[in-house]
Amino acid sequence: MAWTWVSVAAKTIPWSTLIKRAPEIIEASATLLARRKGDQAAERAAAETESQIDTLRERLDTLETHDQENAKLVEQIAEQLQDLTNGVEVVAARVRVLLVVLILTLVLGVIGFLAVLR
Repeated sequence: MAWTWVSVAAKTIPWSTLIKRAPEIIEASATLLARRKGDQAAERAAAETESQIDTLRERLDTLETHDQENAKLVEQIAEQLQDLTNGVEVVAARVRVLLVVLILTLVLGVIGFLAVLR
């Protein structure tokens, strides 16, 4: 029974045509194999590229987060600097007022001293 399909294959397969076309068949199979390997390499390269893109996206998200945090920090520093500037302006105004009071006190003291001496 096992030999029946072998005898059928031996009678129905055109062996002479296969032998004549063997170089073409080998070349076609080599081309298909090379194309398959190229497709696999392309798939691996695409997967690697996708992985790199995902990594870059994660890094970009991290950088954007840090950039937002830095912007908030700079805004807080600017607000604190504005508060400090306002405080310095208040202190400068008070120093001017005290300077005027001191000068008036000195002038009145000198006038009083001169009035006592006369």
